[in-house]
Amino acid sequence: MTDALFERLLYEEESTTLDFKKEQYLFAKASDDDKSEILKDVLGFVNAWRRSEAYILIGVEDVRGGRSNVVGIPAADHLDDHSLQQFVNNLTNRPVRFHYEAFGFEGKQVGIIRIEEQRRPIYLKRDYGKLKRNDVYVRRGSSTDPTKPASPDEIAQMGKGGGPQTAEVVVEFAEINRDDSLGPKVAWDAEFLKIPKLEAIPDFEEPRSDQVARFDIPVLVHDSLDRVNWDFYRELALYEVVKRLYRPVRVVIKNAGQAPADNVRVEMVVPTNAGIMISARLPEPPQRRKHAFGDVPLTGFRPAALRSPGAVTIDTNDDRYRIEIDCGSLQPGRRVWSEVFYIGTRESGEMPLHGQIFSEKLPQPKDFTLTVEANVTVTEMMVDELLNMPDPAEDVE
Repeated sequence: MTDALFERLLYEEESTTLDFKKEQYLFAKASDDDKSEILKDVLGFVNAWRRSEAYILIGVEDVRGGRSNVVGIPAADHLDDHSLQQFVNNLTNRPVRFHYEAFGFEGKQVGIIRIEEQRRPIYLKRDYGKLKRNDVYVRRGSSTDPTKPASPDEIAQMGKGGGPQTAEVVVEFAEINRDDSLGPKVAWDAEFLKIPKLEAIPDFEEPRSDQVARFDIPVLVHDSLDRVNWDFYRELALYEVVKRLYRPVRVVIKNAGQAPADNVRVEMVVPTNAGIMISARLPEPPQRRKHAFGDVPLTGFRPAALRSPGAVTIDTNDDRYRIEIDCGSLQPGRRVWSEVFYIGTRESGEMPLHGQIFSEKLPQPKDFTLTVEANVTVTEMMVDELLNMPDPAEDVE
């Protein structure tokens, strides 16, 4: 969910693709009758006659003919997506593809249930609360009436409308610290720091005590292999450039279709002249002292057999960056969240990331595009400012 999409939904009327709930559903420690309310609404949207995804916005008060009012819910009242999906899918004849998301808007917390288009009909395998086994609940207009399930003719048409089962793999940006989708576009602020030429930056010299300075006694090092890092200030300048310019990125790969997708791999190729820079990781803060032999370099290579779903590999040459994400097999409704990688750009504006999805079940690779919108501020640092900066290593916990 993005702010722009959420704002747009606030101006829409309740329908077969949208519902507003002022208060959170009763779920944890609730009775079967209370929990059947959310079950009814999810099933109603699943079986509704619609051509797009459906949304239930919780913590929003419906306003007829105008922008609905965001009242919010307590953060502690958010539902657990895993528990909710387990509850619903243990009762239905086939898995339901839906997702609960905690979302912040206008300083308030709202809950969002997104129900994907999928094969119908879906119904309960047994009675639960107020709902009956084998009844096909369907949302008509702005409500789902449990006393008026789908007719046999409607159910027959649902089955006919299912069509052939296919895999439909989708790639979107995701939150960095939680498993929530952000859609195909992200925006951020960054800083392009201009630094002095490296040859104009002096060597680092470790200060000595008065006694050492008075008698010109050589500084003794506990470890004979431990050396003063003469390049500390130059490394610090480059570290600050990267830290301020690059932003962490994560993507989610999901199968929104009705059939499994086997051996899924996502690839994005970015030309080096496109103004975008890609990195698997950010550099560690420079050290005032370092081992004489330096750090052992990390190649970043992992044999395919050792890569878990979501593993990111970045291959770079003079012409392009290539990002590869191995996803394994994706069952219908399954999502794989990638590892974090980093993107930097020196210029403001929208930059497309073009990619392809490969799978044994796709007749040909599927193209997709993600978009980064960056607002980059250009700043400059003088040598004196650099020499008086605090040691970044002291800020690392």
